[in-house]
Amino acid sequence: MNFKNYDLVLITDEKERLYFLGFHSTAGYVLITPEKKYFVVDDRYVKAAEKALTKKGIKVLRGSDYSFLKQFAEENGYKTIAVDFTKITVSEYEEMKKLGFEYVDASVEIRDEMSIKTDEEIKYIAKACDIAERAWKETLPFIKAGVTEREVANELEYNFKKFGASGTSFDTIVAFGKNAAVPHHETGETKLKDNECVLMDFGCLYKGYCSDMTRTMFYGEPTEAFRKAYLAVLTAHTKAAEGIKEGISGKEADKIARDVLESLGYGKYFTHSLGHGIGVNIHEYPTLSPRGEARLKDNMVFSNEPGVYLNGKFGIRIEDSCHLVNGEYKSFMKDDKSLIILGGDKIKKEKLYK
Repeated sequence: MNFKNYDLVLITDEKERLYFLGFHSTAGYVLITPEKKYFVVDDRYVKAAEKALTKKGIKVLRGSDYSFLKQFAEENGYKTIAVDFTKITVSEYEEMKKLGFEYVDASVEIRDEMSIKTDEEIKYIAKACDIAERAWKETLPFIKAGVTEREVANELEYNFKKFGASGTSFDTIVAFGKNAAVPHHETGETKLKDNECVLMDFGCLYKGYCSDMTRTMFYGEPTEAFRKAYLAVLTAHTKAAEGIKEGISGKEADKIARDVLESLGYGKYFTHSLGHGIGVNIHEYPTLSPRGEARLKDNMVFSNEPGVYLNGKFGIRIEDSCHLVNGEYKSFMKDDKSLIILGGDKIKKEKLYK
């Protein structure tokens, strides 16, 4: 753990508790010293926590407030406690101040610690990605003219559960036609019509870890304008995948994709960053954006998601969850990202990128 500068670290956030314990709960807090971790939680979780955590060397203690924290800190002579200031509420901080300790911000150290995944975390994310991709493929035959965005999302989420996910990692986005030109469109009751694009942005949870994937398809016969834009986005995605290595900064990674789209005449239509970290949270460190200064390292997990959005016409985004292995980019997804054409007797795949 990257907390050498602190004698005592207090973790209160639900997702951060999951990360540092490998155990999910909706209550409790974690105390971390240079030697040991402690989990303080109420009676609802004590037995389950003991079963899961004792073998990891984590001591589980019964408690529902900060009284143990006060006792523990005083007995060990700790006067300063490190916390993640970005995760505590005003009311929590006011309660903590009553204990009489000084608090310092450890949010950067916690962020950095969580950005480098263990082998176990990589395994869980890989499984979440596999489930998401299988569920998406299982959903494709369901997509027909007249179906609503919400119905497609429901079918996809049903398939998540069927293949072993515990839930979604964020609100599923299904966007038909011109709705796809809104990057964070809210899935609704729009019905699919012939000759429209279908954008799906989705992810699921496995053991508390997220996947994130976007695919854009076409129902009917794609126009040349759509094919051209799809190839541009796929080229940007592919060139970014080829250029991302250990040591590259987030802004350098973003620039690879942005330069491709700019050279093909779509630069102004790429309105968001290339990617973000993925873990127990769907958006984590590092950021692959024009302002992303962080250098990418082995076992960082992040998205690669360039997009083009033509207002009133269509939007295209292609996204994989990926990571660095021995300094090299590796996607968790297996799909080759050919343009998928829906409708008719069977699903067609059109390979545009040579």
